[in-house]
Amino acid sequence: MSLIQGSLITKVLLNGLTIIVNPLHNIPSVSIELWYHVGSKDEKTGEKGMAHLIEHMIFKGTKKLLSESDINMVTHKLSGNTNAFTSHDATGYVFDFPSHHWKEGFTILADCMRNARFDEQMLNSELKAVVQELKMYKDKYTSMLMEDLLSAMYHDHPYHYPIIGFKQDLWNLERQTLVNFYKKHYVPNNAVLVVVGDVTAEEVFEEAQKAFGHIPADKNYKREEFYHSQDLASKSVTLFRDVQHPVCMMALHLPGGKANKQYLYEVVAWVLGAGDSSRLTKKLVDELQLATEFQTFVYEMEDASPFLFYFSPVNPEDTEKIKEIVHQEIAHIIKNGVDKKELARAIRNVRTSYLEQLESHSKRVSIIGQSYLFTGDAQYMQTFLDYKSDDLEKEIKDLLSLYFSPTMTHYGQILPISPSEKKNWTLLQELSDAEDARILNGKVRTLPVEPVSYADTVEVKDPKNFDFPKAEKHVLSNGVKLFVHTNNELPKIDIALTLKARGDYDSPEQQGLYAFVCAMLMEGTKNYPGKKLVDELEEYGIDIATEPGRIHMTMLSEDFEKGLALLFEILAHVTFDKKAIEKTRARMLTDIKFFWDHPSSISQLLVREHIYKNHPRSKNPVGTVESISSITQDDLKNFYKKCFSPDGARLAIVGDLHAYDVNKALEKHLGKWKGDKVESLTYPAVSQKVAGAVSHKMNRDQVTLTMARPSITRFDADYDKLLLFEQIFSGGSMSSRLFQLREQTGLFYTISGSMSAGSDEQQGLFMVKTIVSLDKLQEAEKLIKEQIDTVADSLTEEELRDAKNAVINSQTAHFETNRGMANVFLSVDRFGFPEDYFDTRASKIMAISLDDVKKAARRFLDSKEMLIVKVGRV
Repeated sequence: MSLIQGSLITKVLLNGLTIIVNPLHNIPSVSIELWYHVGSKDEKTGEKGMAHLIEHMIFKGTKKLLSESDINMVTHKLSGNTNAFTSHDATGYVFDFPSHHWKEGFTILADCMRNARFDEQMLNSELKAVVQELKMYKDKYTSMLMEDLLSAMYHDHPYHYPIIGFKQDLWNLERQTLVNFYKKHYVPNNAVLVVVGDVTAEEVFEEAQKAFGHIPADKNYKREEFYHSQDLASKSVTLFRDVQHPVCMMALHLPGGKANKQYLYEVVAWVLGAGDSSRLTKKLVDELQLATEFQTFVYEMEDASPFLFYFSPVNPEDTEKIKEIVHQEIAHIIKNGVDKKELARAIRNVRTSYLEQLESHSKRVSIIGQSYLFTGDAQYMQTFLDYKSDDLEKEIKDLLSLYFSPTMTHYGQILPISPSEKKNWTLLQELSDAEDARILNGKVRTLPVEPVSYADTVEVKDPKNFDFPKAEKHVLSNGVKLFVHTNNELPKIDIALTLKARGDYDSPEQQGLYAFVCAMLMEGTKNYPGKKLVDELEEYGIDIATEPGRIHMTMLSEDFEKGLALLFEILAHVTFDKKAIEKTRARMLTDIKFFWDHPSSISQLLVREHIYKNHPRSKNPVGTVESISSITQDDLKNFYKKCFSPDGARLAIVGDLHAYDVNKALEKHLGKWKGDKVESLTYPAVSQKVAGAVSHKMNRDQVTLTMARPSITRFDADYDKLLLFEQIFSGGSMSSRLFQLREQTGLFYTISGSMSAGSDEQQGLFMVKTIVSLDKLQEAEKLIKEQIDTVADSLTEEELRDAKNAVINSQTAHFETNRGMANVFLSVDRFGFPEDYFDTRASKIMAISLDDVKKAARRFLDSKEMLIVKVGRV
């Protein structure tokens, strides 16, 4: 019997469109995905990147119903979200709507199936955005390494080519070529429509027939098959980049998703390298300390599912030794098999991680869509955990023996570029920039963004009533505030603990101390010394995440009391073994190098340092080389004793609790947790005068541009007014004012903003962030500043109405998962909100006027008062 709630109901229309419905009624929300069985592997020579470009152009209007702005505006007006994706094997279109508006998604998707326009001027602006996207991916070095490895492995298969394509192909694509590809592949008998959420199968089938039933099938459509010929060959890829520390990969070919072996692959990944108690992680990271990080994962595609090892060597010269040990362990399993306890651990963790994914409607809909395209099995999601095997251990040995040979292993690495080569690297980037500018300057869009048409006819309906879940409140004998809610949707339980000592309790001299302590929580306790703690957690499939001020655990419901017992160990009995400290220190010093390899991390730190001067928030949470190097065992023990206390702690537990006396179990395991009173921090006032410019030079294809200034606390009377303004200006949907800059100019692929980033008891930030080419940096900065300075004057009642609906309808999303509910209960209590906060919030939001929003926004909308941070070749 399946552990997974909600049936999977399938129907095929006469035109071949397959529809799969998974009714779930936990929240009034519906996720829709339309998958086309066409991806980058279906492109021919000279067409590389076309499938992805079509995905972008689908949003640019249709000949029949939709203007360029309609999809984004309809989605925003109806409080939904939309997106799209392209893979090697498929293209998908995504809508998430509150359940009173989901039917509109079908109207849009059906119109886009045959009527997309591919307007030449819109193609010009979107082409620029795609080139910016390509540049953005080039700065994601680990992804680039994996892409280059796939290219080397699949020389005789279309997986050889990147999904986003090549610039030279994109520049030269003709409109008619796009149209021909679209007309060929966007047919109902090459698609599957998946709906998950607050619906019935009957109404989905009825609406699908109305929207899609008239679209004719292409009875001559036939998918091309592709073949990869394996060889006893080992290929290597080395990228030289401006990084401080190397990373390495090993990759092996496995049969693809259509072989329906993903469960087996996941079990193998957990045996070999997933989790801290896996064979290779334990040996390479803990015992031999040759690597600071080791992971295994499977990249599932239809025709191939490469199995990848990712690791960061402590010393680059140990890379070959690490590879040798990997192959030795594989050979050992082939010869001697897998220990029963080891196999049980892997199975349990696969189960826990899979159930975690299924809490989300959007993740469910993706699993259903991809698995159906790859396997043809509409019940895949329900049966994944019921993998049938007469001898799973033998299957593992056979898989390793057949596919994991050293002679068929491919290797990749990213190495720091030598100082003598940096000049050449910069020259190559400048040449690339110049060529981009030469071509794209000829791709001019002269027409403004089209106004809405169809969106004006769409009716906004009243939301369904929703009974917001409430937590039962208790206080443990040691003073811990307790919030409990039973949710029996899946056989799992989530525990979220927050401490009074949050992430800003480091001293300026010991930045990263809190992160160091959190890393040591998994390095052994009094009753579970060394790695026995991690072994015990993973044996039960208990997932735990620790960060300064917070611990989160996920477990199967049958293991609730075990989880509580281990949580107590972590809170009360960490030993801070000296050998483990040095191993953790080495890992943290490597993490600092990785931190300074990521422009986004650097940008955020520079913003905090300059805005929160002499304030606890100005510190680097990962620390500095000097601070991490100087931290002693006594420092760690003293901080742990001072900050890991029940004083001011809150604990939320949500999940399948029907079999437990929760209060009794908590008192038994956590009531004995004792600790000192945690001192309160004194926070200085934040200066409002932050205007200026800060640059950090590093060699990347694009520049990370951030504009920021202090904003408000969570208690500010203008908080909800600014939240509504944020919906209009920068957030929520692709209809935002900032996104319209992208639509009109193609200057950047992504842009985001917030009016209250990090707002709590302390002031948060008004912040705008984008990634842009060096040659477009000044233009982008100028346009964003103009938008900041003028937007308040042009806000409309219609925009405010849509923003209100979006905020009100989004409230239920907080209650979709156990984790989400736990976080809500903790936050409501932390900020002193009433128990009916969500019940009454809608009426308070509706009472806010346009003048209220404008007045609140004008407090911060002056670009001359903002800090400008640039990270890149500046």
